[in-house]
Amino acid sequence: MAGADHMPGGGGRPELTAAGDAAVAPALDAATAALDALAADVADLGSAGRGALSALVAGDADAVSREIAAGEAALDAIEAGDADLRARVAEIPLGAHDDPVRYAPATIARYAGLAAALPATAGLRETWQGLAAGSVPAVALAGHLTGHDALAGEAARAGSEGRYADALDRLTEAEAELHAAATIRDDLASRVDVGTLDGWLARSRAIDDALRRLYELLDASGGMVTPEVRRALAAVDAARASLPPDTRALVVILADVARGGLNQAVIAIEEARGRLAGGAGTVQ
Repeated sequence: MAGADHMPGGGGRPELTAAGDAAVAPALDAATAALDALAADVADLGSAGRGALSALVAGDADAVSREIAAGEAALDAIEAGDADLRARVAEIPLGAHDDPVRYAPATIARYAGLAAALPATAGLRETWQGLAAGSVPAVALAGHLTGHDALAGEAARAGSEGRYADALDRLTEAEAELHAAATIRDDLASRVDVGTLDGWLARSRAIDDALRRLYELLDASGGMVTPEVRRALAAVDAARASLPPDTRALVVILADVARGGLNQAVIAIEEARGRLAGGAGTVQ
């Protein structure tokens, strides 16, 4: 008979499922609390990711490092929270074929939402490591470029005071910073647009070369302004004219680096948070 194909009891008969619902309610509540805590930890990770990107584009290396560290702490909490959630869900005696007979639809839906949320944080550690791996070279790049500019400035001051040997020494140090920046550029080239960076490096090399030629001539002439020195001074002025007036180009460089996959990492974190939030909405 048709009626024999259906199991008795179920969703339309709360009096038949009340005992089962009451029995699993504490475990569902505990798992829901664990899910909420996990979602909060993922939100913290997303906040750290957005903060790292903002600091990166602003060229604030210290802030980038702080956000990366905050993200690592959030990841530790996420992994602990994920383990807690999985253990609590595993303790809930649902998921059998006869659930509709023993539990109300709302109880089954709560369990389903919790179970559906379990994979949400998979891969977040790898995602964050990708973000950090992109941020670290960008921070190092900023450090080498600003270090170069500081040393080149010291060289210019020493040269203006007639300390040409000291000026040449500072230029050698500045050129080493530029070489280190170029090495990072080569590593980034396969992942991001390095056009702005290439322009910055080329102009910096031009002014360094022009200054080196000038100070070598002045050192050799004992500070006398010879025709060669005048030509070297003109070359320095021409090279300086091509330099950007401030650090806006550096900000553009860092923004280019940020677009090389870091935004995608932040998006992945936000998607995980959304899946957890969706699960939490289902089980409330």
